[in-house]
Amino acid sequence: MTARNLAASFGPKLQPARSKVIDFAARRRARLQSVPVAASARFTDARKALAGAHEFTLFWRPPSRRNAAEYLGGRWDWGWTLFVWTSEAAVGPVWSALTGTRGYVAQRLARAALSTFLGRAGEIGGLLLDGELEAPGDVIRAEPDQLIRREDALSALAR
Repeated sequence: MTARNLAASFGPKLQPARSKVIDFAARRRARLQSVPVAASARFTDARKALAGAHEFTLFWRPPSRRNAAEYLGGRWDWGWTLFVWTSEAAVGPVWSALTGTRGYVAQRLARAALSTFLGRAGEIGGLLLDGELEAPGDVIRAEPDQLIRREDALSALAR
């Protein structure tokens, strides 16, 4: 058997595996649509947290040589979602991993400053308040009532 014949015999066995495409955004929308009508005001807790807090903490990474500054957040259905905490204690033990290992800088903003920042930052679609960070801050856990759209956050901050 020659090398060519040997390689040809493996051809059918080396076909790429069939992969299943999963639309996580569709799953999330389906899960939120299945919420009972009584729980439709799912942003109530986020609104209360915004209304009750006087100072907020968020993290950003200063620009490197070729990149722009980056705020800690993630993609969501409505666009970029900024992770915001209502106190330093709410960040938890991951604070040192964010500021040391990952290079983020903590930024504290008063209510008026956060409102001004959100008013100018049109690319931000919403906020996730007091999410629980895991590992070195790579994963964040949150409930749907911790999310709030940008427009709703601006109205809650205006109160």
